[in-house]
Amino acid sequence: MFQKNSKALYPVVWLSLLSFTAILMFGRLNFILQYANFDTLEAIPNDLFNSLFIGFRFDLKVAAIAYAPIFLIGLLTANTRFFSKVLNAFVPYTFIVSFIAISVTTANFFYYQTYGNSFDIFVFGLMEDDTAAVIDILWKDYPILSSAIFSLFVAIASTLLCKKYVHHFLNKAYSTQPTLKCTLVVIANILIYFVIARGSIGTFPLKKYHANVSNYEVLNQATPNAILALDWANSDHKKDAKFHKVSFNEYTSQVEKVLHQSDAQYTTPANPYLEKNPPNVVFALMESMGTNLLLEDGNGTDLLGALRPHMQSDFHFNRFTSGTGGTINSIVMMLFHSNVNSISHSSAQKTSLFGSAFLPYKNAGYDVVYITGGSPNWRNLKYYMPYQGVDAFYDEVDIKKAFPEAEKLSSTWGVPDEFAFKFAEKILAESEKPVMLMIQTETNHPPYKVPENYEVKPIQVSQYAMDKMGLDKTESEKIYGTYQYSSNALGEFVDSIKASSLKSKTIISASGDHRLRNYSIEFPKDLGFARAVPFYLYVPEAILEHTSYKFEKERIGSHRDIFPTLYAFSLSNQNYYSLGGRNLLQVNDIENPVGFNGNVTYTKNGVFNNSTPDVIYPWADNVSLTIKPTAMANPDKSIQKDYSYLQTLFLNAQIKGFTE
Repeated sequence: MFQKNSKALYPVVWLSLLSFTAILMFGRLNFILQYANFDTLEAIPNDLFNSLFIGFRFDLKVAAIAYAPIFLIGLLTANTRFFSKVLNAFVPYTFIVSFIAISVTTANFFYYQTYGNSFDIFVFGLMEDDTAAVIDILWKDYPILSSAIFSLFVAIASTLLCKKYVHHFLNKAYSTQPTLKCTLVVIANILIYFVIARGSIGTFPLKKYHANVSNYEVLNQATPNAILALDWANSDHKKDAKFHKVSFNEYTSQVEKVLHQSDAQYTTPANPYLEKNPPNVVFALMESMGTNLLLEDGNGTDLLGALRPHMQSDFHFNRFTSGTGGTINSIVMMLFHSNVNSISHSSAQKTSLFGSAFLPYKNAGYDVVYITGGSPNWRNLKYYMPYQGVDAFYDEVDIKKAFPEAEKLSSTWGVPDEFAFKFAEKILAESEKPVMLMIQTETNHPPYKVPENYEVKPIQVSQYAMDKMGLDKTESEKIYGTYQYSSNALGEFVDSIKASSLKSKTIISASGDHRLRNYSIEFPKDLGFARAVPFYLYVPEAILEHTSYKFEKERIGSHRDIFPTLYAFSLSNQNYYSLGGRNLLQVNDIENPVGFNGNVTYTKNGVFNNSTPDVIYPWADNVSLTIKPTAMANPDKSIQKDYSYLQTLFLNAQIKGFTE
């Protein structure tokens, strides 16, 4: 009985594995066809082969793991009357795993289209986000129904095929073989299965680092299948919020290595004028204000609205990148030097951090205010921020009370940006103390909807942008419109402040939280501006007259530089913590400036992908974000890794302290 049943089991298992692998391979080929540049692929045929070959091994590995339970059960029951039921169970089992495989593969395809990389830790941030809003966006912006039907179709096709070969092998007549030969066949099948599940016959199994096959990032993203990418993201997520004490010696050693000083504390210069005249400080974190779409501004398209004259007359840094690719990620990195995006709702949610960017203002006697146009419950910020020095937290509920007309104009994510800015101006006008005020806007977010009370200024959607977004003209115009609306709302806020008595005593700054998503990235051509965001800064003339500064628009920077820059023009002789951020307007800039982003790093030499740090793409000139098409050896390949490790040590030291 065992011989007959095991002979029926083996071909069913191997055909099931191949069928499952074919689904994953199809997903990879479709990914490459859609997102890769064929001229680039022609120049790197070996890299393409490696991506497909190693990807095939990854697919076999996942297939073997997926079918391992039922294969094992089949072997254990091969000598019993239950075997036929087990073999027939391959049919519904195949339907389930096939449906999961094609669904996850499809989801990863659209995830890359939106975020510019395969599943990563940020996908769990989406799950922890405003659930109703995320579902609404997914339903409106992505082909959920057609994707589900397609997944169902593929799963049914795989199931029918499985049913056919299960029936064939279960009813096939088999000859009897010697016991020794039968035993060897069993052992051989198990060993081969184990090797496939391991992915390698060498010392080390097939792992994440094997996916790095090329300097062309699209191939690196295509190599692991979606299921593995999701599994790796899950592993990173589990590690993400586990805090521990830090060795003091290890910490100081890393600080010395990265910051070239003994600790992460800095002090602003003594400034008698600022001591007597502490200004209000406003920082607006603008939803999706990415430089990638801003490149379309001009030639009949107005993406700035009322912000334009201020961008032209005040300080504006263009060679600037966000800290990360997500809103909450950028917020906690910029404010708390955290590389754990879930910190605000983690086990450390009630732990005050000594490195909070708000504390220097609180210590200087400021009222610290945080305003969001969205939900009070988003990422637990309403309850987390007070632990980090925020005196008052306001959200869409408070804004609607102050401006009832905002209610009917609200969208999925909150009130229109103009009302968040009006609320901020109200706070500034009524405060009797200097205010440090941070505003988090919401409007320029999928599903894109221009508020009904706003008339969009002239825009002309280019074919280039439509191709980048994969949308028709009507849908593209919505994105242009909300981008313009948000920029205009910021511009009108600056207009209003400059037209009031607040002009001489209020610093205003703004930057995008991350790139505009749903805007495809062509590697390496787009590497310079794909993750870029603008940084705008207005400093009253009276402060500039009493503070040393030098503006060079070509200076490189990132989110970590924002607060050190604000401190320099608002605080006198105040201590603050920073992991390498600097005053972007200091007279003598540092020799080796770095712009840090979770995906790319800017240096004076060029831009490199953090996943392929050995090579860097040089700047085409000294002022723009354009890069040369040919990479060179990267002399600074360890700086991103060193910085990330310092972030980990610093955050854990803030939460758990030191071991010695």
